[in-house]
Amino acid sequence: MMQDDLVHRLHAAPLRGVLAVTGGGSGALERLLTTPGASGTVLEAIVPYSAAALADWLGAAPERACDGSTARRMARRAFERAQQLDPQALPATWFGLGATASLATDRPKRGEHRAYVAVQTVSRTLVVSLGFEKGRRSRAEEEAAVTHAIVTTLADAAGVHRLDLSRTPPGMEASIEDALAPPEWSALLAGGRGVVAGAGAPEPGAAALCLVPGSFNPLHAGHAELAAYAARRTGRPAVFELSIANVDKPPLDFVDLERRVQALSGKPLWLTCAPTFVEKARLAPGAVFAVGADTIERIGAARYYADAVARDAAIDELAALGCRFLVFGRRCGERFQTLTDLELPPALRALCDGVGEEEFRVDVCSTELRSERLD
Repeated sequence: MMQDDLVHRLHAAPLRGVLAVTGGGSGALERLLTTPGASGTVLEAIVPYSAAALADWLGAAPERACDGSTARRMARRAFERAQQLDPQALPATWFGLGATASLATDRPKRGEHRAYVAVQTVSRTLVVSLGFEKGRRSRAEEEAAVTHAIVTTLADAAGVHRLDLSRTPPGMEASIEDALAPPEWSALLAGGRGVVAGAGAPEPGAAALCLVPGSFNPLHAGHAELAAYAARRTGRPAVFELSIANVDKPPLDFVDLERRVQALSGKPLWLTCAPTFVEKARLAPGAVFAVGADTIERIGAARYYADAVARDAAIDELAALGCRFLVFGRRCGERFQTLTDLELPPALRALCDGVGEEEFRVDVCSTELRSERLD
């Protein structure tokens, strides 16, 4: 299919959203925007080309600029932006596209020539990965291939074209990762559902809970030990809570969710879209939250709110909702920090019960495990 015809068909489809492209593939933006009907597809297009611009777009610098996970983060951020720009649209019409590339340049490059294109919709996370044999193609030829991949991947997401990697040219490798969401996950992403309770987890309001919130990236033995201790200490069932949005960390796409839900298989789990503890508390009034000392310190820090007044209002609402915190110690550098070491607003401290080092200490850390995996 000729790309000009494909772009016309794409513009006629109901999908509308935001595109973010870095490192290569900007020709796709030109092709989309110079074909009549572009307003039917493009709400906004951005090229965060420098490292600083990409970090600003994502909210934090990615671990790698050119990586499949970075493309997915860009697409997820673009999806959120589409929701903001067109809030009255049907959720099924929103999309976010992220593309990141490392291509031939005017100086020798040690790394591989590659590109990643990701599209996020309310029901799907689609990722296409490209690898180019070094020295086989010029920069312009690699750019053309990335442009083609962006257009065809978006067209596949819109349902007007089916990706076919069987005809990949010589000297180029391509692969697809395609995560389709169950309807309840789509409802969560669209904002139409507060909690998705996994097998064995009580529904909201069914019982007094001890919620164990986290990103679980990756899940490790310390998480399970903490949950078991919290259940014994509180006399309540402990339920892991994984939010697809987070104040400090990238939002989750369906590839992320599939992996983390699989890792949590067999454990009681709530999926939510509740990045703040006030939002979590509204879903589970009366809950006890099992958290680390670092987390409770952030809850009490004014910098995470508009100002100290907003922080105090949030703490007051947590108290009004009958929620409390069971605070576990965490290693901070060479020190092990517990609740007694922290300076917290008095109203927040009144909602906390501490767990001493002699009662529970596990030093394994997801951040360190991720760093070891990248080394």
